[in-house]
Amino acid sequence: MPIYGYQCKKCGSSFQTLVRGGEEPACPSCGAVELEQQLSLIATPARGGDSDAPTACSSAGAGPSCAACPGAAMFG
Repeated sequence: MPIYGYQCKKCGSSFQTLVRGGEEPACPSCGAVELEQQLSLIATPARGGDSDAPTACSSAGAGPSCAACPGAAMFG
């Protein structure tokens, strides 16, 4: 059951949702089903030991530095 990112064509809301086979997702803000699927970012697992891999953002769009994050639109 994959999680997909969508942007609502009616209200412009961006969201992520779990989509089970045969289900049609709806916008949680306005209920519309006219959605555009967004490109999903795939996280690669960090290797053990010292890693240069970035840590996950726990503020999810709450700060000014998040605007530079390619995944910021998925949480906005």
